[in-house]
Amino acid sequence: MTAVLDLVVPGPSNSIRSDNHPVLEPGNRSFPQGCYRLAFEEVRSPDSGSSNMMTFSLRHEIEKAPFITRLVEEGRAVFACIVSSPLSSYRKTYSSREPRQKIECAMADLGEPPMFTPLVVCTDQIISTLDAETDGVDPIWQDQTITLYKGSRLAVGSIIRLEASIAHLLTMHSDASLESGQFFVEEQTEPYQFSIKLHPELHRFLRYKSDQHVQRNNIIVHIVTACLALLQREWGDGNDERDWESVPNLKALAAHLAARDIPHWTDGEFIPEKAATQLYPLKLMVSDPESAME
Repeated sequence: MTAVLDLVVPGPSNSIRSDNHPVLEPGNRSFPQGCYRLAFEEVRSPDSGSSNMMTFSLRHEIEKAPFITRLVEEGRAVFACIVSSPLSSYRKTYSSREPRQKIECAMADLGEPPMFTPLVVCTDQIISTLDAETDGVDPIWQDQTITLYKGSRLAVGSIIRLEASIAHLLTMHSDASLESGQFFVEEQTEPYQFSIKLHPELHRFLRYKSDQHVQRNNIIVHIVTACLALLQREWGDGNDERDWESVPNLKALAAHLAARDIPHWTDGEFIPEKAATQLYPLKLMVSDPESAME
């Protein structure tokens, strides 16, 4: 189960603090053999008009820190994850009693792919005398009696920042009025996204045939080209070039393109199809490209 954690927890930081109890975190030797990782199992963007929620399925992994593992198993500590977005000032902490955690966030609140700070925090006040061998702590903590309070951090993982992508701006919708193989693009303003209307068969293919990598990639190239062309029409030459910077989703997309040395929609050298194939290069379904010309 995942819930919003009603605890006062300081901001996301991997700086080493001076704590009165051992903490599993990068650079801290309290648990010499300990390891804390956050593994993403799925990142799902909105795919229907009824929701603009992004879903993140992740898994907390703690190794060789038996003191922390035991408190979680006893229900006296929980896994947590701070989800934050500097662009929109969004910040919320979610908790889970299970290592697998599912988090949903509204795109309108995020404005960009968020940062994740994994944590393990206490839910009770705990007084414990530590044993280096049993608890997996450094010998310096041997026979030390510590007091943990509700909200005390037991573990802090490395901050993870998901990469921005135009894929986060696409929502797919089935449209039975279209003929086989057809699609078209409309823009949505709250939040700014691209609404892709597809023939039902095409919609099912993109949603469920993830094993058809080449064909799926090439369809996405068509869609992304249309989206970028729409951006160029709406925000390119002849319009106020700075207006788009007040739109968080577009600001994040522009940064994504700039990081790859790709011009964006207000640049004179911007070509939608070229930008689309830089992001998603077309893939051939033959092993020898020359044979495709025969």
